[in-house]
Amino acid sequence: MDSIFEYYIGSSDRTKAHTSAVLRSSLLSSRACIYLLNMSSIAARCCSTPASRHVRGASTSSSPSSTTIRLPTRTTRTAERRSRRTSAIVAFSSSSRETSSSSSSKTPGATSTDTAANSAISSSEDRADKEDIKNENGEGEEEEEEGQGACPYSSVKSFFGMDAKKEVPDLRSDYDGSEPPMIDDIAFLKSLVKAAQHPVGMPIAMLDWAEQKGECVGIQNAIGPDCVSILDPEIVEYVCHTNAKNYKLRMLPDAFRFVIKNKGITGSDGQYNREHRLMCQKPFINSFSLTQFSNTVEERISYMCETWRTACAMREEGKINVNIDNDSQLVTLDVIGKVAFAFDFEQCESHAAKLLRGEDIVSDNISQILDSYNGTSEIMGQLFITPGPILKLQYALGIGRVRELKEKYAILESVGTKLITERRETVKKRVAEGDFNDYCLLDVLVKATDEDGNLLPDDDLWGDINDVMAAGHRTTASNFTVNLFHVARHPEIQRRIEEEVALLGGRAPTFEDVQEGRLDYTRMVVKESLRKYAPINLFPRLASDEDTLPSGHKVKAGDFILLSSYAMGRNPRVWENPLEFNPERFTDESLRVQAEKQAKASAKDDPEKFEIAKERMRRRMAAGRDFTYTPFGAGPRSCIGGVFALLTATTMLATAVQNFKFGKCDDGVHEDPGEEIPIMYDTTICFPEGVWLSMTPREPKLGSDFQQSSSEAKTSTAVPMSR
Repeated sequence: MDSIFEYYIGSSDRTKAHTSAVLRSSLLSSRACIYLLNMSSIAARCCSTPASRHVRGASTSSSPSSTTIRLPTRTTRTAERRSRRTSAIVAFSSSSRETSSSSSSKTPGATSTDTAANSAISSSEDRADKEDIKNENGEGEEEEEEGQGACPYSSVKSFFGMDAKKEVPDLRSDYDGSEPPMIDDIAFLKSLVKAAQHPVGMPIAMLDWAEQKGECVGIQNAIGPDCVSILDPEIVEYVCHTNAKNYKLRMLPDAFRFVIKNKGITGSDGQYNREHRLMCQKPFINSFSLTQFSNTVEERISYMCETWRTACAMREEGKINVNIDNDSQLVTLDVIGKVAFAFDFEQCESHAAKLLRGEDIVSDNISQILDSYNGTSEIMGQLFITPGPILKLQYALGIGRVRELKEKYAILESVGTKLITERRETVKKRVAEGDFNDYCLLDVLVKATDEDGNLLPDDDLWGDINDVMAAGHRTTASNFTVNLFHVARHPEIQRRIEEEVALLGGRAPTFEDVQEGRLDYTRMVVKESLRKYAPINLFPRLASDEDTLPSGHKVKAGDFILLSSYAMGRNPRVWENPLEFNPERFTDESLRVQAEKQAKASAKDDPEKFEIAKERMRRRMAAGRDFTYTPFGAGPRSCIGGVFALLTATTMLATAVQNFKFGKCDDGVHEDPGEEIPIMYDTTICFPEGVWLSMTPREPKLGSDFQQSSSEAKTSTAVPMSR
């Protein structure tokens, strides 16, 4: 690439034009172009399949049927936790259900309506998702009532060669009829070279363009479709909400569609996609289902903590150094298996047997599933940018790994079909007994029918389940990893979490604690991790028809719209000192300041417009629709499990800190990476070098002595009834 750049710089204008056209044609004309830009720097790495890309235990959800599943060795304690918890746990609205006037520090984005009844919150979530569907269909194009957002889940510089002291363009350039910002050939190529050499890929180029031209810039292509790169929150809102119907098509690699046959939430479009998104969302906003999921998350992370505690006790120094990336994936795989289709991968048990006794106890059935799952992930990485016609040719000729990919996916589908058949019978029996509850996502799907009243076919169900597995596992695991990395490096952050957890009195943290504001700061840590290290770096869109963006950029049918959670999370025009890890960004006061900043940029010097825009921004941020914070994407195709992910990650982080003191790795083998974790992106974020840290057990667990001292204090201060 460097030699191409040197050739380009020393060439004539005509040669430059030709070279630029060829490059842009190859990079921007095909359906895989965005992924070529994004993946060019790591395509070779995909072939070697780093260990961190394998499913070592992954899941983002927990299986609801915790009341009937086997709870390995922790049954009694889990039952005690349940008896202390109220029965109704509901999803909190987009930025999570913020509470309560009694909390000393309110959850970020809290509003006065946050104390509404659980049923009202769930109803609000349902309404918000229906509005999303209307937007994508082109219905209800008028602005809906503030707070009922189209994106309920999105709430939830030197490093890039950018000097924070440099002057930067305005947040946006209001279109006044002049030519909108465009990237010239030299700037385009320089950024392309930089992105190709960076493990993050395309978002690095987007940050470069924002620094040079502003947050909404166009890229012309003489041969193929044009492209618009957008970091401006208001333009993102326009694409993902205001005119979402024109930008509902998403970019997917041809290899993905080749295998999944346009099934599932990720691989489908149109009415099919909308219907399946609504179905799959139900258990993640249903009080009963969330209670089951909470039980599973609590039990699984507690099991892993007990394994760590035992390992520490076996060592003379009384502590251990672990690759938390590995262990995070094990916990989350167990959780997502149970949440998605009530399947127990038993990864925590296998890890305990290996770590404590040196035994391999993985069953043949589980081993086959994990091998196929890892294999499809590895091969998909290798074929990520291969065009569809070439994939079909390779499959027909039996060359490359296309047939192997198909075979491994067929194994997964076969196992999935068997699980679906078994679950149909289980649900049928429960319904006959009058139990209509959904203990996992599959319970919802096996009861779903089409417009003619027929049950959905198995391949439809497996497409959805497989998507939730793939999307939820590594994303939640990576967030847990990033959380503990920063806790281990920043004593003050760890101390603030300790203070919250200690007030729980030694009992295990729950989803309910998150929802009711008892773990506000812990949740802010989770949100800051998602801002700085977005699980998925790009969520690009395709234009369906001609349009003019608010920036003045003309868009034609088939043009690319580049959107990036990673770039938006590190945009210095929106986030002050974006490379600094600072959970305080998500306090109420910080959100207020952020709203005023966005409103000022939108209204310019018009006082009346400023007041209107400020209130609008404040209400959007409170509802999780500010379009500046997009770790779960934005708009009608945002992550359906965003609320659940925040609940899970916060509960897991609080439990880990309750049990252990974390610090930097001190084994003398693994070097300290500094403040930036070495990362790369294939389909999601991963850590090619692992993430190592040390942990020392707390004796007793945080809050246990607090509960005892509180009881003693009450006894000592009691007033005697008589002398």
